[in-house]
Amino acid sequence: MKQKVEMDTDHPPELPDSWWYKVYVGVIVSLVVVLAALWSFSRYFSS
Repeated sequence: MKQKVEMDTDHPPELPDSWWYKVYVGVIVSLVVVLAALWSFSRYFSS
């Protein structure tokens, strides 16, 4: 006896892992850029 598995059609299909890896890399890169900018501004205005 085989049971039929019904798919949820209310939810959009999940995105592939490669897309999420790009998102993670983008978040990390932007975090590094923001932290470097804050550090450089603090060095510039502290002197």
